[in-house]
Amino acid sequence: MPRRMSCSLTADAVRERRKTVTRRHVDTWRNLKPGDRLTLIEKGMGLPKGSRQVVLAEVEVVDVDIEPLWKLTDDEVYGHEECEREGFQTMEPAEFCSFWMESHGYRPRSQNEAMAVQCRRICWRYLVEEAPDA
Repeated sequence: MPRRMSCSLTADAVRERRKTVTRRHVDTWRNLKPGDRLTLIEKGMGLPKGSRQVVLAEVEVVDVDIEPLWKLTDDEVYGHEECEREGFQTMEPAEFCSFWMESHGYRPRSQNEAMAVQCRRICWRYLVEEAPDA
């Protein structure tokens, strides 16, 4: 059975099949490897009693890597492409990096500390083109 991954902040991008990459805390998803399958869900925790998880898509992991988060700001083209792959097509790379750190609990005290933040980059392909019924 595929593991479930929440995509609560980018559910619309998953439904529209625009999101093909996610970045997670470096200490999570350690055993994930290419070929693994995931079930992307709208929300995994904090559901009201009696609610069910909403399945957004079934995907197959094609790449998993650890990289500095701020790599997105090193190359303008790469950074913008990655923001689009993440489902944030209107966000600038530096803005995305700050947003990501805030949403993952990072509170760097300096620019050097921020530049050292590592993340796990997970890339996937969708197994079915149409969105499942929600």
